[in-house]
Amino acid sequence: MTLTASLRRHWVTITAFFLVLVGTLAVVPRGDEKADATKRLPTLVVTKALDEGTPTDLVRSAVEVRDLDPEARATGALGSLDDIPEGVLVSGHVVGEQLLASSFAADEVAALGPGFVSVSIRLDAQRWVGPFLTTGDTVDVFDVSDTGSVKIAAKAVIIEAPPAGEVGPRDESIVSMGVPSSALPAVLSAASSGRIWLVGA
Repeated sequence: MTLTASLRRHWVTITAFFLVLVGTLAVVPRGDEKADATKRLPTLVVTKALDEGTPTDLVRSAVEVRDLDPEARATGALGSLDDIPEGVLVSGHVVGEQLLASSFAADEVAALGPGFVSVSIRLDAQRWVGPFLTTGDTVDVFDVSDTGSVKIAAKAVIIEAPPAGEVGPRDESIVSMGVPSSALPAVLSAASSGRIWLVGA
């Protein structure tokens, strides 16, 4: 049998072999593609919106690991759930935002920034509920006396308070705030004399 006749007889087999070979080569990544794949870095990305002050255990349930190109990875980005430190978020995070080491502070007071301390004050409803409901948890603290009013702390943060909607007009409540340490003596003095008023900042 001649070579030509043999090729004619087995052309289907030969054609199938070459098609399989070409298909295999097409799906095998080239050297540069393999290099690109190995360059990607695991990165924690937020999967649902998180508020400032969210504790670590809740943060862990709202992130996932994604492999990102180095160029797309933020400096200080965390790469695994084990990398998340104990504490709270220092700021709110939106869906798709990368989680950074600097995203956390030890506690809610530390999250406010350097120089803040926590203090608890007993206040009747009219002195804190209105500002809290209308402007949120950032307030200015005033010392109000018969001679006038003086701002003694700017941008203090209400850390913990009873649900404002459940407080009656004559109820007294314990309100915990973060205030600048420099304002603490004035705040304590005014609080001890019942002169504290909170104003929406």
